[in-house]
Amino acid sequence: MNPALISGLFGYGLLFSTASAALFVWKQHTRNQRPPVEFKLLRGPGELSLRALRLIEARLPLTLLACVLLPLFAGLALLLYVPEFQGLPQVAVAVLGGAALLALIFFAGRHLWNLLGLRRMLEMRYLGERAVAEELAPLLAQGYRIYHDVAIHGAESQLDLDHVVVGPNGVTVIECETRPRPTGKNARQDHEVTFDGKNLVWPWGPDRDTVAAIEGEAGSFTRWLMQTTGYRIQAVPLLTVPGWWIEITGRGLVNVVNHKQVLHALNERPATPLEPEQIDKICRELELHCRDVER
Repeated sequence: MNPALISGLFGYGLLFSTASAALFVWKQHTRNQRPPVEFKLLRGPGELSLRALRLIEARLPLTLLACVLLPLFAGLALLLYVPEFQGLPQVAVAVLGGAALLALIFFAGRHLWNLLGLRRMLEMRYLGERAVAEELAPLLAQGYRIYHDVAIHGAESQLDLDHVVVGPNGVTVIECETRPRPTGKNARQDHEVTFDGKNLVWPWGPDRDTVAAIEGEAGSFTRWLMQTTGYRIQAVPLLTVPGWWIEITGRGLVNVVNHKQVLHALNERPATPLEPEQIDKICRELELHCRDVER
C-alpha cells in the first residue's frame, strides 16, 4: 500500500481521536452543571420546529462528513484492490465495485439533499409561526391568552396546533402554512393563492388537504375541550398563509388570511362569550400540554 496513503489515514485517525477525546472531556466537565432553578416554561412560537431544526443542525456536520468520506474511502478501496485481481475476476470486481460505489454516492447525495430540504422547510415554518405570533401579541393586553405549539397526544387525541387563542369571544385554532414563493415573470401570480371555500389554489396547483386537515383539527380540539372542561365550545379554525396575497372566491368553515390580517379575522368572527372562570379552566388544561420547556 502507498506510504503516503497510510500516513494520510493515520493523520485522519489521530485528528478524529483527538477531537473525540476533547468532546468527551468537555461533556464530563459540564455534566454536573444545571440551571439555577428547574424551569418549566411555556413553549414559544415555533418551539417544536426550532427543536427539530437544532437537532438537524447538530447532526449536519457529521452527516456531511459521512456523505463525503464514505464514497471517498469506498472509491479508494476499489482503486487499491482491483489491481490485485487478474482476468475475469478483476473485471467482475471492477464492475460490481463501481456499481456499489455509484449507488453509495447516489444514496448519500439523496440523503443529504433531503436533509437540507427538511432543514429549509423547518426554518420557513419557524419563521412563519414567529410572524403570526408577533401579529397576535397585541391581544395579550386585551385579556386574551395565547398558546403556541399545542401538542395533545393521548388515546383519543393526536393534535399538533400552531397557535390557540382563548379570549372573551371564544377559542380560535390557528394553523400556519408557510410556503416558498416561486420566481417567474408574472409577479402577481407568483405571490397569490386563491381560496374557494374548500381548496387552496397555489400557482403550481390546487391543495385540498391543508384546509381539510385544519377542519379536522378544529373538530378534534372541540371534542377535547368538551372532554376535559365539560364546556360545549366550538373552536373556530383559522388558516394563515404568511407572505402570500389571498384571493377569496368562496366561503367555508375555515377562514384563510395573510398573517397581517389575523387580528382583523379574530375581531370579526362571531362572538361566543366566555366567562373569566371558563377562560381560566380552559387555560389550565392547555398549560398541561404546553409547559415543557426546561432549558
